[in-house]
Amino acid sequence: MSHRGPNSATGHPRRTIACVALLALLTLGTPVRGEDFAALCADRTAIEQVYYQHRLGEKLPFAQASPAALIEQLVHDDRRKESVLRKNYGVEITAAQIETEVQRIDATTRAPEVLAELKAALGHDPARFARAFARPIVVDRLLRERFENDGALHATQRREAEQARASLLAKLPLNHQSEVTWQLAPRPADEKSAPATAVTPTKISAQSEAYANEATAQIAQVLSSPVEEPNRKFYFEALDPALQKVLQAQLRKSGDVSAVIETPAEFLVFLTRERTAEVLRVASLSISKRSYETWLAEQSDNKS
Repeated sequence: MSHRGPNSATGHPRRTIACVALLALLTLGTPVRGEDFAALCADRTAIEQVYYQHRLGEKLPFAQASPAALIEQLVHDDRRKESVLRKNYGVEITAAQIETEVQRIDATTRAPEVLAELKAALGHDPARFARAFARPIVVDRLLRERFENDGALHATQRREAEQARASLLAKLPLNHQSEVTWQLAPRPADEKSAPATAVTPTKISAQSEAYANEATAQIAQVLSSPVEEPNRKFYFEALDPALQKVLQAQLRKSGDVSAVIETPAEFLVFLTRERTAEVLRVASLSISKRSYETWLAEQSDNKS
């Protein structure tokens, strides 16, 4: 008996559904036009209502907490970000990027019940979910990445960091330094595995593998150094391995100064206060980059 399905003339239900879904996703790669604004506002309202239901504590009625004017502003802000991304960086959002984001959301969500409610609120329509929920995430992430790595935008702050580094090399005093002491010994097995270090990058890269010779190391995320608590220990091994390699090479003895280290929000410079077989004590100086929100507010408004 043949197991071949119906031919293309009669059509296949699953194939038809797949084609419809593909066509719907393909439309998501194009900018949203004015006639779709009301539909986007309705979908955003549905999304906000789900979040509202899960909000704890006393709260205003939904109509007051999320009035129509606020919903419209949120949708307008999403469209504006996409316009800035396209105009400033020449980036057009594709259907493939949005589909990948939908898959990521489905695979990594920590609140599957809320995700199910969101999809239900959008009529279990993959195209509506992709456009109203996934697309703004993709746009914001790509725009932030471009902004954070835009050397021209942060040139002034980089120069300030380089000047601060030069002052440290010249042994001139600087204000606004924070200090942290890292234990160089392995963390005891009986201590909690939660992050115990002031600096926890997720990624680091440089123009070459010769980190000790690089003027700048790129770090994707570094948490600001907290005020040290009595008896609390921070462990060097908790740092990203690539950052460990940079600091091990550059901070060998008291007085050594690191390269300028760039994070999404700031430029950092480390000065060795003390290095023994047991500890590495450093002072860190941070120069904040331009604010993403402030920069975005300065961009021209293009609703196309």
